[in-house]
Amino acid sequence: MSMANEINTTHVKEKENFFLRAAKYFIPWKGDGISEVFRKLMFIASIAVFAVSLDSLSDYLRADEQELTYFEELRSLEPDFGNSGKTSSPASSNGNGDTIDTSEKKGKITKIENPVITVEPRELQEWALPLLERNDDVVGWIKVPGITGSDGNAIINYPVLQHESSNEYYLHHNIDGAQTESGSIFADCVMPITLEGQANNITLYGHNMMNGTQFASLQKFKKGADFIKQNPLIEFNTIYERNQVYVVLATFIGIDAPDQDGGDGAFDYWNYRNFTPDGHYSFETWKSNILKYSWIDNSIDFNEDDDFLTMSTCTYELGSQRTVRWVVVAKKMTVRDSLDEIVESYKDKADKDIYFFKAWRDTYGNRKVIVGS
Repeated sequence: MSMANEINTTHVKEKENFFLRAAKYFIPWKGDGISEVFRKLMFIASIAVFAVSLDSLSDYLRADEQELTYFEELRSLEPDFGNSGKTSSPASSNGNGDTIDTSEKKGKITKIENPVITVEPRELQEWALPLLERNDDVVGWIKVPGITGSDGNAIINYPVLQHESSNEYYLHHNIDGAQTESGSIFADCVMPITLEGQANNITLYGHNMMNGTQFASLQKFKKGADFIKQNPLIEFNTIYERNQVYVVLATFIGIDAPDQDGGDGAFDYWNYRNFTPDGHYSFETWKSNILKYSWIDNSIDFNEDDDFLTMSTCTYELGSQRTVRWVVVAKKMTVRDSLDEIVESYKDKADKDIYFFKAWRDTYGNRKVIVGS
């Protein structure tokens, strides 16, 4: 045999020996002890779990991308409310069309356009018709113009739905009726939004999604007064209105269930719809609670004749197994409101001046702790 053949044969044997050694290291082999067999089986099982997890992650990412595309399509349906008084992003107002300069409030120049406050007859709006053709549960449109994505467009900019009898359905169904984890932005079903009227205080619900959609970006209001000075406005129109603007009134951590704050008598903010003359669900009780719970102070003048909007989403300061709520309350602006004065008045409350419910105090004491802003 030539030297070249001997070298080639040696290389082949070494290659074969390498793969044989590798196989014996990872695969149970004759003569292995029990502990060695167990180690190898655990390794094989780990590889299998990793492969399945990788496949699941790939499916999740594909689904997430599809969902993000779907939400972009939804935002593209934003109606033209047909009035030059519509607030531009990021914008705000004092009711007479002036412009507010908030440059001293956050180290950069931001011009806030003042929406023109109008009162019009309540009637089904033309802008709503295409949305109603898609789903006749549509009752409005919500937009937070100051909270924008990298493209400069508002992140919270969605149709609002209301089921006739369930607050569960749109937790996991989109506007097209498909079952999804992210669901829809929806209004509390107990007081229907109709041509005849609506609740004094409408509560909107939306998930705090990890991909930033739905009501996830409401968490940004946890940044406090400086952020709210820059982003004080919420645009919410029922299908019977147009160009309605709300101003942020209060922000707070709320309970998910009464037993988080001692049971009976706890502030169940979601049950305040049409205020009663007195008692637990009176306007005065509601007002006292939101001022007590709120993380901010301001000079907003409000009474039981005003319209209010409550936006509620999950937050996880107490852990994923003890969900609580992040709540933003806003008041519909009227001609008596001066937005420049309101913006100037926003300030953060000291922890000692905020009411924190019992489950929170048991975990953190009487102080703010922020997750997800």
